Amino acid sequence: MTKQMEETVAQRRAYVEQIRSSFYPEAQKKDKQGREPYWRNSSFSRQQGQEGELRYSSLGLRTVIAMLIFAAFVYCDQKQIAFHQYKAQDLIKQIEWNPLPTEELEDMIKISLKSKGK
Repeated sequence: MTKQMEETVAQRRAYVEQIRSSFYPEAQKKDKQGREPYWRNSSFSRQQGQEGELRYSSLGLRTVIAMLIFAAFVYCDQKQIAFHQYKAQDLIKQIEWNPLPTEELEDMIKISLKSKGK
């Protein structure tokens, strides 16, 4: 039974490797166990770094965009500028608004914990 299972696993691994190789036509370097190195699947690969093509994550760009939006919010708040009849105070109210009745949920959880403890 275990021998059949090992053969099935080996066949599936071979099939997966065949499919992977169809996506990556160039020869790939693999470690001793037949797995691809981590850097081949990462956004920055050594091969790309050697060719001069670097891929960066978008964290920096997203951070800059967030800072610009926050600066625009502060500017609109200071100058009392409205956008489509919305002011900064309306946005603050929306952020502070909590649609979940957290106090009631906390009370219900405390009651259920007390009843289970008895």
